[in-house]
This record gives sequence, C-alpha cells and structure tokens, in this order.
Amino acid sequence: MDLVTVRHGVGWAGAGLAGAGALGLAAGGGWTAGAALVAGALLAQPLLLDYRPLKVPAIMFHSVVGYRPDRPPAFSIWCPPAHFEAILRYLRWRGYRSITLDQLHAHVRDGSPLPDKPIALTFDDGYADNWIYAAPLLRKYGFTGTVFMPTDFIQREETPRPTLEDVWAGRLREEELAPYGYLNRAELRELAASGVLRIESHGKTHTWLPVSGRVIAFHRPGIGLRHLRWMWWNRHPERKPYWFHEIDETDIPWGAPVYENRLALSHRAARPDPGLERELTGLVAAEGGRAFFERPDWKARLERAVMEYRAGHGDPVEIESDEEFRQRLRDELAGSAAAIEQVTGRRPRFMSWPNGGTCREALDLLAECGYLAATVSSRGRQPKNVRGGRADQIGRVSATSYFRDVRYVKPWVLSFALKLERYRGNRYMEIPIKAIWLYRRFFPARGAAGMRPAGAQD
Repeated sequence: MDLVTVRHGVGWAGAGLAGAGALGLAAGGGWTAGAALVAGALLAQPLLLDYRPLKVPAIMFHSVVGYRPDRPPAFSIWCPPAHFEAILRYLRWRGYRSITLDQLHAHVRDGSPLPDKPIALTFDDGYADNWIYAAPLLRKYGFTGTVFMPTDFIQREETPRPTLEDVWAGRLREEELAPYGYLNRAELRELAASGVLRIESHGKTHTWLPVSGRVIAFHRPGIGLRHLRWMWWNRHPERKPYWFHEIDETDIPWGAPVYENRLALSHRAARPDPGLERELTGLVAAEGGRAFFERPDWKARLERAVMEYRAGHGDPVEIESDEEFRQRLRDELAGSAAAIEQVTGRRPRFMSWPNGGTCREALDLLAECGYLAATVSSRGRQPKNVRGGRADQIGRVSATSYFRDVRYVKPWVLSFALKLERYRGNRYMEIPIKAIWLYRRFFPARGAAGMRPAGAQD
C-alpha cells in the first residue's frame, strides 16, 4: 500500500470522526464529542492538503500588454505587464522554477526528476508582446516558457522590434513600443535560440469553418467580431498576421450569408453553394448597399431571398469526405510544425488546440504528425500532470484573473495564487475562490473599462 493511499485513508477516517463529533455536540455531548471533532478535523487534512504525488502546474497566458490609447479596436488585453511582473515576483518568492514541456512530458511518462516546485509557463497565439514584454520580464526573473504559435499569423518581417529591455536601457520610451500584432520570423528565431521561449504549434489557421448550409446570420454593418473575424480571415489569409490593424467590415460584401460554423480542427467543413452568396449580395447592392440595412424588414427580406433561391436551386452543400478531413487535419498539424521548423530550426513536439477545438480524428493524428502531447481545452476538466498520468495530455491553469476588469495589481496576484495552489492540491482554496465568484457574480466591478479581455483570440 503506497503512502498516498494511507494518507487518504487516514483523511477519510478523520472526516468520519469529525462528523461523529459534530453530531455528538449537536446532541448535547460534552468534551469527548468536542475532542473527537477537533481530532477528526486534524486527521482529515490529507483530503484538503494533497501535494503528493507532485502535480506540475502548466499556466496558460495569452497577451502581455497594457491598455493604451492606440490599442486596435479588435485587440483584447489579457495580462498587463505590471501584473505579469508581479506574478513572476510571486513565483520567485514562493520558490517556483520553470521547466520545459519536454521535462514535464518525461516526468509524467517515466518519472524523470524535476525541481521541488516546478512550473511550466505557456503563451497561446504568438502575440508580438510575448517578445516585447513577456520575454524581457521572464529573463529578468529567471524563468522560461513556451509560445504556441498559429503559423498563418507569423508576421513576415525579418527585423525584431524593440522591447522592454530597450526601454530599461534608455534607448526609447515605453509608449514608443509597438506591441499590437504577432511575432515575426526574426523574433521567433531569436526567442528559440535564446531558450527564453520555446516555439510550439497552435495549428495553422486558427479559424472557424462552415459545417452546414444553415444560414445563421447575414453580414451587415456592426455584425460584431465573433463572425466578422473568421469570415475576414478566410477571405484574406495573406493578411491574417496584420488583421488587428487591417480588418474592415467593408472587405466582405454586404448580405453575405453567415453559415453555421465550428472550430476548424473540431468538425468536417462544408462547402456551401457560392451561388447563394452571389444572389444575396447582389440583392443588397441593388437595393442600396449599406443603406439596405436601415430598412426595418431587411432580415425578413434576406431570409425570404434564401428560401426563394433554394426553392429553385436546392441546397447543394458538400461536406468533406473522411479523407479530405484527415488531410486537412494533417496540414494543420504537420504543416504548422514544418513551418515553425523552417523558421526556428527546431520541430515542435507539443500542440495547443486553437480555442480548445479538437476531435477524435485530430487526436489520433498527433503522434503520426510527430507530436508528443497536446493541451486539454480550458473548457474541459484539466488532468493533473502527475507521474504515471496521461503523458499525451497537458492540463493547464488559466492565468485569466477573477479580477480581470480591476486595474490593481494585488487582486490579480491573489487570483493567480489561489488557482495555482488549488491545482497543486490545496483544496482549502475552493473556499476563497467560491467566495470571490459569488461576490463578482452579484457585485460586478465598475469603472475599469478597457481591462476585460472580451474577445481575445484563444
């Protein structure tokens, strides 16, 4: 019988003893019942403090940039640099040491040794601020991490941008930094060569695709980023690295149908009838273009046009075959790995599913495409990264703060510390976490506009 089993057995016995003591006190029992309650509560500690076996936290960050007046409308803040630096100070004070995903995988698979308090820091999406802000701060505090890069978004420039280190050296002011965008080829090479941030795969396209011919909306003025973003990306793939600055709703013809869609790596894609879009956009153009949507019946008019078109043409939607789907998944997995290897000289071995979207077919192709493991969607139950666990799955702790719309630093560090300790095995953390959740649910923060990451690319 191993030590963990013994500790849990003692813990459950203590819980039972504490329960009996509480019942005894309720029934009018004396000091004996009180002593049983106290002794049982002490013996129950292993159920609430479960640090063995070692659970290795992997943290999920995204963008590290502050709010500025020149922020592109489509850009969403995730963790301001001052808050990120405070988190790194906390980690150093608590004695954490960063490890690579290769070290994490080797430990889970065969028990390879790790430092006493290991932690893996990861950054999804490959934002330029990972080079400009995150990397200098990681170096300053002695940490390393991993960037999961979607390769369609790699900027083509071959010159690295100035960073926070240039500000520290007095070569420019912080407001002169240009943090909005994605990592370029030169920055990826330098990050990989320095070892401060390893580059792994976040797929190729990081997009959504139609999965049926069902029309759920129409492109119109003010349609919102949820639909505009992926429709624009799919029509202008060569401009994706610069979409923060270049996206324009007029680049898509008014009246274009928005089809039922899903994340590209999670479902077979559909190829709807292009004639329907020509019919709808032609109708809108003929009846005033943008002004068409000022009519109170614009939506009913377009829905009627869809029915009339399909009454005469049917609904010839093509769905990807099994082989087409698998080939597209291979291109996302192996293709993105090859693109990163071409830039950095090192082939990625780990995958983070864009927005957590995956499927059985994609999971089955991971090893075939050269990957050791992939992260688990943040919307799913996160596995504990423990020796003897699933070596092909990486559980992560989201760094998104419970106080993400609060500008003060300390609440962010508190939120981070609570999440981290809960993951490591301190179940007492559930008490303040639930209290914070209830407080924020009924008393939302006021007056912190610009801090909430409402539409971040995951």
